[in-house]
Amino acid sequence: MKKISLLLFLIITVFSFSEIVREKDILIKNINQGINFTNVTPYPSYFGNYFEVDDYTIHYNSKPFWIMYGKYTTDWGDFERNLYLSDSLPYVVGLTGGFENKGVKIIFGVYDLNFELSNEEWLIQKTPGIDGNSDRRGLDGYKGYAEPYKTYIIHRIEFDSLQFLRVSFSEINLVGGKIPDLVDVNPFGILHNTYGEGYSNTILGADFSLIPIKKLQIYGQFAMDDFVVPDTEAGATNYKPTSLAYALGGRYVYRLDDYYLAPKFEYYKVYTWMYNRWQKLLKFTAEYDGVEIPVGFDYGNDMEGFLFGFDLLFDWNLKVKFLSEFYKKGAIDLNTSYSDERKQDYENWAGPYPPVSDFIKLSLHFEINY
Repeated sequence: MKKISLLLFLIITVFSFSEIVREKDILIKNINQGINFTNVTPYPSYFGNYFEVDDYTIHYNSKPFWIMYGKYTTDWGDFERNLYLSDSLPYVVGLTGGFENKGVKIIFGVYDLNFELSNEEWLIQKTPGIDGNSDRRGLDGYKGYAEPYKTYIIHRIEFDSLQFLRVSFSEINLVGGKIPDLVDVNPFGILHNTYGEGYSNTILGADFSLIPIKKLQIYGQFAMDDFVVPDTEAGATNYKPTSLAYALGGRYVYRLDDYYLAPKFEYYKVYTWMYNRWQKLLKFTAEYDGVEIPVGFDYGNDMEGFLFGFDLLFDWNLKVKFLSEFYKKGAIDLNTSYSDERKQDYENWAGPYPPVSDFIKLSLHFEINY
């Protein structure tokens, strides 16, 4: 045991320690200089040859590759409330890694999600033919995928050869009821080619960041779970409805004495049935301490509204964030059954579904690093 510990110490000592970006601080500071930094966290702030271990993670970096495994918070996007993978989850357990070369980044993540199923939910998972929404509802006696696994897999390609413009495309594949195989987790398996009927639910994602002048950022994000051609919507009322989400935002980053000030405005639209599914292992949620949390937009589906706030980043390791949020919340949430008759109302798939209520939230956060 002493020899193993000594060997690990020598390995860690030989390689220089890295700087892993876990917050959006560097992104904000680079906007002030007119430069787009990736909006994915965690991410290396520089490349080299090193190996790093802390209490919860292991990180290896050898340019142009890097990989991180452990328990940590992850966030994929420029927004306060990102649409297809956000820090709404307290933490994830799994892998994040990537490849970077000459203006192109390929980034992937594989995360094990927590879940709890009732007896009825297990029955739907095991016997998909009993549910009218199922892809395989016509197969009598067909046994569904019901192994106790729920894995979130994301593949992303990002283009940033122009400092003022970053564009990325992502494929999200939620594999439920089976252990993912190499086809599912292949780091280079992108372009919506990993869908598996009966055990998979996918989202197509895209985002952009434009810095037309130093200090000003305009950014957007789009997520598509399902899309039904308008002329066929009436015939799809017993199946999967159109489910989209999109957001547009802007911020201006000031440098004042010993701190950065970054006011921002963000608009969000999340369709009524976004993130939902008739099989719980294929619903875009995870459970922590008995609470089911969306993996994307923090407040779930069937919402529209805006956020205004600011970030204060002091040079002496103090961070302050103020947020004011105003949304219209529809009557459908992630606990609404896919068999609910309201799903047939295709004219209200965009939502918010009536009756609509106001959702207002004010928050102030302080963080001191020492």
